[in-house]
Amino acid sequence: MVRPSSRTVAIAAAVLIPLAVWGWIQRSARLETQRRAAAAAQLITGRPVQVRCPGVIRRHFEYEINDGEVRFGPDGLPGNVADLAGAPCDGLHRLITEGAALDLSCLQLDACSAQDTRVALGVVVLTHESVHLSGVADEALTECRAVQRSPRVAMALGATRQAAAYIQDWQFSVADDQLPDRYQTPGGCKLDGG
Repeated sequence: MVRPSSRTVAIAAAVLIPLAVWGWIQRSARLETQRRAAAAAQLITGRPVQVRCPGVIRRHFEYEINDGEVRFGPDGLPGNVADLAGAPCDGLHRLITEGAALDLSCLQLDACSAQDTRVALGVVVLTHESVHLSGVADEALTECRAVQRSPRVAMALGATRQAAAYIQDWQFSVADDQLPDRYQTPGGCKLDGG
């Protein structure tokens, strides 16, 4: 058996060690985002739940159709896990790490950068899936309740009260208009209750 030369080993180490460190950093950030998102979701559900974000491999090899998903059992009860897509998880991570430093006033004009829009999307999707986790299956009722509760989730993840209000207004006036009909409440959703 031929042993690799010292130079080959050094080159392999120079390539593999940084990749391993990068992967570990990415995984640590994902786990922290999941932990913080689950704690925020529990404000809505009133019970322990999990939030899962895609890892590096899943992001590159799996096509995501939905921004989030909660599975309901045959008994009509929700599971304990919300699976979120990459973009909402990226937004949640940014909110968690930058929190109060984020100025989301651009949401008022629907003129934000993709990064700022992902922050709002992350809060909106997490809140929507949290309402599902609390036992509501109907999409229109879920979205209406999510609009009402999104400021609480945003602030639990580090947003200022004003940024949370911008997210709620964006969700109500921009994001919800882009959803399919089954997410729309006949007669509209009221922000002040229900």
